[in-house]
Amino acid sequence: MTLGGIDKSGFVEEIRMQFKMISCNEEDAEFIEERAGNAFNLIAQPEEDEEEFVYIITDESGDLLGGCILSVDGLKTASIYDLWVEEAFRRQGMASALIREAEREAREQGCYLAMVGTFDWQAKSFYDKHGYMLNDTMTGVPKGHEHYMLTKRLDRSTEEYIPSNTGKYEIKRGGEKDAEILSGKLHEYDSAIAPREHEYIPLSKKIMDENGRIIAGFAGGVDGWNGTDIDALWVEEEYRDQGIGSQLLAELEREVKENGVDVMFIEAFDWNVGFFKKNGYERVTGMLEDYPKGHVMYCMEKPL
Repeated sequence: MTLGGIDKSGFVEEIRMQFKMISCNEEDAEFIEERAGNAFNLIAQPEEDEEEFVYIITDESGDLLGGCILSVDGLKTASIYDLWVEEAFRRQGMASALIREAEREAREQGCYLAMVGTFDWQAKSFYDKHGYMLNDTMTGVPKGHEHYMLTKRLDRSTEEYIPSNTGKYEIKRGGEKDAEILSGKLHEYDSAIAPREHEYIPLSKKIMDENGRIIAGFAGGVDGWNGTDIDALWVEEEYRDQGIGSQLLAELEREVKENGVDVMFIEAFDWNVGFFKKNGYERVTGMLEDYPKGHVMYCMEKPL
């Protein structure tokens, strides 16, 4: 590599030797996530912070029969998760009533896109009926199963699926305790079909300069099904294009492999997809156009 007629290859190797990666504490990991988030926000330009809404249906005694959680982020995208209905009340329009209410709220909040994730044993056909389109399939997490990412444009008119009996349910706003119950029920149901092999394993490393200032790092982890998270991969601007980001990614890959991961799954964007391709993420498993607005998100994988 040359810069201004000077051979920089020796300088890059010196950078690699000069800085060592060491483990982070929780505060360090939060700092790295914050700096990576700030870098993302400069490009994506979110309008506001994330807000969460909980919707529930109860019986006359106040017992929870079903519910879901809606998260609205600053990019004006909505995520619907932990949709749950007690087994005795399924296939009676309750889930459809809940998702319609969540979408109504999302539109009221100005969201243009709704996102949902589901597994092969859960509810893909249900979301298909409600106009959600498949954007990505992640195979082998959990082992022997598939995970799907589906989306629906809320700013475009679509033919809505409306079961005849959705109107009989009174949907109420729930709270934090209701959200915990919904998450717990779904976790229990999923674990009966695909038991988790271990608890979540957090992984993070940092690089500091000679003054003890964090200049780069990663934060992520391995979930109980050996799925991978990259919550943050960040390098201070003045230290970029020197191979530090590739070093960090290689270290994260080494650590997740040591913890039983065979394939890394990542989400990249049009402004950084080249970096991941250069580091071996050649297989694109899915794409989401106009997310964030005016950009493209790529779902990619790399065998380890």
